[in-house]
Amino acid sequence: MGAFSWPYGESPGSGVYGPTTSNHNFCEEDFIITPYIGEFINTLTNITYVIYGAHGLRRVQPRKDGGLFSTLAFPYWGLIGVGLLSGWYHSTLKYHSQMGDDLSMLLAAGSLLQQILTFNKPQDERIRTTIYILGGNIAVSIYHCWADEIIMHEIAFAVMVFLAGRKVRQLIRERIKSPEAKKRLRKLASLGTYCGAFGYFLWSIDYHLCSYVTRFKRSIGLPWGFIFELHGWWHIFTGIGAYIGMALGEYLVTTEEGTTDRIEEGFVWPVRAVLRDLEGTTPKKEM
Repeated sequence: MGAFSWPYGESPGSGVYGPTTSNHNFCEEDFIITPYIGEFINTLTNITYVIYGAHGLRRVQPRKDGGLFSTLAFPYWGLIGVGLLSGWYHSTLKYHSQMGDDLSMLLAAGSLLQQILTFNKPQDERIRTTIYILGGNIAVSIYHCWADEIIMHEIAFAVMVFLAGRKVRQLIRERIKSPEAKKRLRKLASLGTYCGAFGYFLWSIDYHLCSYVTRFKRSIGLPWGFIFELHGWWHIFTGIGAYIGMALGEYLVTTEEGTTDRIEEGFVWPVRAVLRDLEGTTPKKEM
């Protein structure tokens, strides 16, 4: 080890919360930094979701069609919920906190799906769609907790993410008329997908090759080993991808024909950079 690193200690196995009871335990060694945080980096990186969600709320709060408890705000509340509950899970490694983490993912995905499916629909159809999404999530959540399973939860989450992604691309085709704007928004949607896919790739390495990753981390010592806590990178990349999807959904359901004035205001990277100087929803007229 170099002069600027120190060796890993031995994990005590449990912290101040007692024995670990969660079904899943990721590659980061438990309670190795402090007895109050089971997986230090996995807990810390959940701040990504909270920061992006807070920025989203800050943008929609002053809108006439927004507010902190509007359909525009619900996906961002869901994103904050994922960050807080996932942080609770990774810090305590308890079964009940794991359930909170799992169910928050359904809430975040369901709220985005509800927003983009119902924004321009009649009231009765909006209510019906909301009942379907909410009822499906409640049923999956009850089964997930009762049967202590993960497959149905993962399928439900993946289906909602897929449907939301497909609907976002449909809205880009239907509501954006400018070819340049359409191209840039499609690239942004693809970036969100790539972030999620790359995060899943890192999560898979962390899960399936944990023994190799752990040996490598111990060989380079702390703090450099923190860089290779790959599940933490899953939080960061999925946080970016989720924010892109939610911000795109918000933009597409609120965009007005011909709008060009500072439409990027209130959004943050990477969405802000893409929306800056966007032509709007109508092609430029030739002089």
